[in-house]
Amino acid sequence: MNSFKVSNFIIGKQFKTLIIAEIGINHEGNFSKCIEMIKLAAKSGANAVKIQTVDQKESYQKTTKSFEEFKGKDFSDIQIKKLIKLAKKLKIIFFSTPGDVKSLRRLIKLKIPIIKISSGLSNNYPLIREILKKKIPLIISTGLSDLKELIELRNFLKKFKFKKISILKCSSRYPVPFDEIEMENIIQYKKIFKYPIGYSDHSLGTLTPSIAVAKGAQIIEKHFTINKKLKGADHKISLEPKEFFQMVNNIRCTEKILGSKKIKLSKYIKNNKNNFFRVMAARKNIKKGDKFNLENIKFIRASNKKGKSPKFFFQIENKQAKKNIRKNQIL
Repeated sequence: MNSFKVSNFIIGKQFKTLIIAEIGINHEGNFSKCIEMIKLAAKSGANAVKIQTVDQKESYQKTTKSFEEFKGKDFSDIQIKKLIKLAKKLKIIFFSTPGDVKSLRRLIKLKIPIIKISSGLSNNYPLIREILKKKIPLIISTGLSDLKELIELRNFLKKFKFKKISILKCSSRYPVPFDEIEMENIIQYKKIFKYPIGYSDHSLGTLTPSIAVAKGAQIIEKHFTINKKLKGADHKISLEPKEFFQMVNNIRCTEKILGSKKIKLSKYIKNNKNNFFRVMAARKNIKKGDKFNLENIKFIRASNKKGKSPKFFFQIENKQAKKNIRKNQIL
């Protein structure tokens, strides 16, 4: 599985999940609010923040709900540059999802370090091709793709030599119920794609991302808001700063819990294991010539670490004692 560096972060590195705060359009077109959200996301432990950059006329018919929803939610190039600068100062990655080729070209000129493709654009190969040609690190969500479409996407990506790509398992329902998440799919994704696999979460709460990491996800994307009660499609499935902080903490704990595939003892256990193991001792006085058995041998935890382990009992069982052994004496 290949990994690649973006800014100061290596995507695909084991036990270092890239955690993205998906601001999207939760800033509601308010630049000051977006600045506040980026600061709060960084404080909450996010490694990256993401917004959406969309030209309404290029992306939606006027009769669609999306056309109205995205009205007034875009920022100018100057504003986006300020957001990039702010993110660098906060030591997090700022990037965006373009809704169309025109918006993509804007982001390319602004030297955005990552381009994210949403689930609804995962089959927009002309748009994806433009990103691959420019060799910009790419993250693709696949919440609308069945197995056939995933394989088609893989085959399309393989036509290009560029490898700085990540694929996100996703479910395009807002919110998605637990019984539709199918987290086991991450294992299949790892077989289909030779890129880092992540998970974009649309479920409620903070539980699901940790399970995704336990299944092998190396990127977690979660919607972020200041207030879940605000109007807008994404606010209700987003996490507020305290919740986001808790999710990050859960993920970091999960990474530690997962540990290594190699079976080994920690330094602490190595140094203390003999304090827990039992040794063989006489249950009662044993005379010379008596046969050793479970009636006269017991296994105890003792301060004397030089005693014989119970695993050696079978070597003496039914054999005669060569000398007298007093009660409680360690063998």
